[in-house]
Amino acid sequence: MSKFEELCQVYALAKQKTQINHEACQKFVEKFIAAMSDYFQAPIKMQKESFDECGLMHFETVLILYENPNDQENSFSEMIVISWSLENILDNYILTLYPWMNEYKLFENEFNKFEEIYQFVFEVIKETYQSPITWSQKEKNTVRHLGWLD
Repeated sequence: MSKFEELCQVYALAKQKTQINHEACQKFVEKFIAAMSDYFQAPIKMQKESFDECGLMHFETVLILYENPNDQENSFSEMIVISWSLENILDNYILTLYPWMNEYKLFENEFNKFEEIYQFVFEVIKETYQSPITWSQKEKNTVRHLGWLD
């Protein structure tokens, strides 16, 4: 095997490991978001998924709150955007909530620990609304970032 072929082999293996890591993270996040939707009894969506050069997955979850949830079409609403990262190390995952830097170390099938995370998010959202909010009659839909902005 030539040096070039050896380097190509190393590259192919690294690419394969990276792909496996990305797929594992995406599966984990799908389960995490599905369980989060169940916890809040509301749709939670993921947006802005990306991976950095270290293999860390960055993503945001979105929860939309309505002034009147029974009449969403005619109700004022606010989109709550929450920033996260996920690191996969073998069958361990480290989920980080930004900007609080709360790290949650979870095993692949340790979904019972999710409730602690969701409860923290629930409390943070409630705290956010303890102060007066800014809104205008012209803006029916607003966005509130609980994490860092890009």
